[in-house]
Amino acid sequence: MTAKQADLLLLLVIASRSTSYLFSKIGLAGMTPWNLLGVRFTLTFLILCLLFHGRLRHLTRQTVRASVILGGLLFACMGCEMVSLETIDSSMAAMLENTAVVWVILLQAVINKHRPPLRTVIVTVIIVTGIFFLTMKGNVPGFSTGELICLCGSFCYAGWIILTSRFTGESDPILLGILQMGILGIGGLTVSAGTGTIALPPDMTAWAAVLALIFICSVFGFTFQPLAQKYTGAEKAGLFTAVNPLIAAALGWIFLSEILSPLQILGGILVIVSILAVQIRPSKLTCQTNLTE
Repeated sequence: MTAKQADLLLLLVIASRSTSYLFSKIGLAGMTPWNLLGVRFTLTFLILCLLFHGRLRHLTRQTVRASVILGGLLFACMGCEMVSLETIDSSMAAMLENTAVVWVILLQAVINKHRPPLRTVIVTVIIVTGIFFLTMKGNVPGFSTGELICLCGSFCYAGWIILTSRFTGESDPILLGILQMGILGIGGLTVSAGTGTIALPPDMTAWAAVLALIFICSVFGFTFQPLAQKYTGAEKAGLFTAVNPLIAAALGWIFLSEILSPLQILGGILVIVSILAVQIRPSKLTCQTNLTE
């Protein structure tokens, strides 16, 4: 795959997965978060096994180990996202979750024992200010439970991004994507069974949302992200990241009638500008990753 093809694939992946917040919000109207997570990713895993059954012959212990680690982090991230979407808007979730692009650089600084550059520190202050404005209720600041859970998900996402960059150089990225879907499916069904019941979507609206999540966001989005990351540089990946909350916010406004207050809009702008600013001139600490949900 050429760099240009990888850039195009990455952009399409981000655009497609930006719709997941909208479809998840619709699906949650008829299903619990863990049940929706389990059904979505179990069916995704089975479909991918049929599509790429030939690759499964090349499965190695190294790939399985990497998939378990990545799948665990992604399960934590997706679980936080799904639970938070029960109480916060899809546009808010997209903006908060994508702050992970900054946490990646800060975590890399800690891991590599380097002091973050001044520009990164300034951007971090800006993004924290943006989060402060995003969480304003009227003129009163304060995190809701859903917002705090979503931020926890962004930290899990940051860890997943860092390790994905590492493991895609050691294992087949398609196999990594497939196995992670299976881990998310098993995890979702297990938690759902332990906290309630496992059920299929109750109506056509819920089925439509689940099928969109499966084919648009998971089969295409999650699975091909590791492949795109293998050939795409950090600068392009980071710049494309800002598209995610923009698309999610537009879809939330059009289809879910979600409206942000002026201060929340200012906060969203600061978050998106920070995501762009931290990636325009990637530092040595920036890993070859992209952030989408």
